[in-house]
Amino acid sequence: MATGRVGRRFQITLPVSVRKALGIKPGDKVEYKVVDGKLEIRVLRPNMLEVLDQTLREYDFVALHEETGGDAVKYVREMRGWNDE
Repeated sequence: MATGRVGRRFQITLPVSVRKALGIKPGDKVEYKVVDGKLEIRVLRPNMLEVLDQTLREYDFVALHEETGGDAVKYVREMRGWNDE
């Protein structure tokens, strides 16, 4: 079990062992929940479908789709001279 200390501004530093175990990196969001007098901290991971949807809405891929004929992998392979046959 890892321990820590609460600073003057009520900030805590997560011990290295906890950060590594949870894969926490700077900028990650966490959720705090008090259950039966205990603090639970959960790392909030982005929903990849929402990220993809947002990316597709933000960027116009029509030109890329037209250039590649809708098959970007095939297009790149042809540009590199790789023959699939």
